[in-house]
Amino acid sequence: MLPSDIATATVHLGPYLDDLGRPWRGTVTVTSSSPRVWDLTGAVLSPRPAVVELDEQGAAALRLAITDQPGFSDGAGNAVRGWTYTVTLDLDGTPIVGHTFALPGDGPTEVQLVLPVRATGRPAPHPPVPGPGPVVADTPDAARTPTQGHPSRPSGPIRELITRRAAFRAGAVALTSAAAVAAAQQGAAAGTRNPANGTRTAAGLAPMAQVLDDDVTIGSTANPSTLLVKSSAAGGSNGGPGIFDSTGRLVLETYQPHFNHYGESIRVELKDARAKGMLTYRAAWPTPHYPDGDYTWISGHPTTPQSVAWLGAHFLNNDDPSSLSKNLQHGHIGFEVPDATGSLRTRLEIKFVDPLTGKIGTDKTAIRTNMADFEVQVSERGEQARLVGSDNHHRDLVWATRVGNAREPRWALRAAAGQANFELCRYQAGNTYLDSPFGVDRGTGLVSVGGSRGTAAGLKVARNGGVALTVTPLERGGQGVQVSGTDATARAHQCDVAGDTLRRFVTLVDGTLQWGTGAADRDTQLYRRAPNQVGTDGGIFLRSSATPETAGTGGVLFVADGALKYRGAAGTVTTLAAP
Repeated sequence: MLPSDIATATVHLGPYLDDLGRPWRGTVTVTSSSPRVWDLTGAVLSPRPAVVELDEQGAAALRLAITDQPGFSDGAGNAVRGWTYTVTLDLDGTPIVGHTFALPGDGPTEVQLVLPVRATGRPAPHPPVPGPGPVVADTPDAARTPTQGHPSRPSGPIRELITRRAAFRAGAVALTSAAAVAAAQQGAAAGTRNPANGTRTAAGLAPMAQVLDDDVTIGSTANPSTLLVKSSAAGGSNGGPGIFDSTGRLVLETYQPHFNHYGESIRVELKDARAKGMLTYRAAWPTPHYPDGDYTWISGHPTTPQSVAWLGAHFLNNDDPSSLSKNLQHGHIGFEVPDATGSLRTRLEIKFVDPLTGKIGTDKTAIRTNMADFEVQVSERGEQARLVGSDNHHRDLVWATRVGNAREPRWALRAAAGQANFELCRYQAGNTYLDSPFGVDRGTGLVSVGGSRGTAAGLKVARNGGVALTVTPLERGGQGVQVSGTDATARAHQCDVAGDTLRRFVTLVDGTLQWGTGAADRDTQLYRRAPNQVGTDGGIFLRSSATPETAGTGGVLFVADGALKYRGAAGTVTTLAAP
């Protein structure tokens, strides 16, 4: 007998009956997960298995201590809270079933635990023939004879299997119990209840396992209900990870290949064009992680779960479903997480509507981010962001102004079809390709500037100090810069001074050098006149200088004191013209 000052709840199991309403025989075993001492009296409660026989009604009632109440310790002064109970049911002729659960102080004082009977085989195709023992039907004993060809079996409750009707009945009880749990929790939110006294609403615990052969409806259109699959902290943070599995699950099995929508394990039907069908993740967080709070409408830190992620689909805009422009923002399945104010925002979406017309169905969908950066985290495994496809098609990374299939590109980085040469492409409005001002040949590595048609502006280099362009040939007799013109008048090089209206200096591809003032046509030039001859259309000015050194071959023409002179290879200086 538990001390009277310990808060308790009574867990009811059964009654367990056969299809004719007769009670089954069996035992219930309860074991707690940890030993504890009731500090007030020193009573020691140990997790020894306690066995209870089912009563004549096929039921049992277990009075158990609330699992999160204060007052228990480990005998050394350390508080013990949050233990669990494991209840197993052993009915004659059936496999043992069990369930692990907690009894929180804010729960009901009367708990109905539904542990369904597990079937060991399939029902026989005909009624079994009773043997000695109590009669199982209304036919008088004298009128009963064994059926030819079928062995007799003991009378009484059928312990080897559970019928379809019994399974459905047990499942209905289980679902009703789960709904009662939700109702009890809602009732608890309406007012404070002392777990040590006062009346609490009866509720049930969801069963550990159940077989239902029929469709099950929970609630109705007028009275929607909730199916709650309970879990326990015993196998998690309180008991340490990996102790045992205390997670509540909804498990859906399928062997069905897709055909005519047959392979759908979960189906969310949006009954209204504005309805949302979302898978929601809710969480609470402790103070150390968010010392300044997180959501503006919550004072302090959340102690109850808040929605932190949504995954689901919806169609029309909630506020203005008649607006095409607003509807085009929706019509998607999306991932949503909160912004800084706590409002859930779509961050990644996949359109199931045409992004131009808003109609459901699109041959090529749009996958978009919103209020998000897209990051590919790279590690030693060498993760990559890729554009893949055969060389029969361009592979483009595009900057555009329109969404969906409307093509309004401005720039595209392209691996071109064919040799997959790299190009930077520019476009006019209306999806009009202009040229590729920058390209790299994949085979040779040659970098091209200006586009293959020469319509791009070319290359401009700006440098604040230092050298603007450096060319370093790496082999003996190597080449630095090559200019190929279509004729001899093509310019290989030209210069001007800021403010000039014309080029002040020009080098043509045939070697001709031209000079001007920058304000008028160039009027001075030096060019090849004939083999081994340099010509000019004007005069040549020689500044007065000292007598030059003797040349090894040939001679030097110079001006000294205003006189034109020549010094030959022998060192002789000859005056050609007086000052």
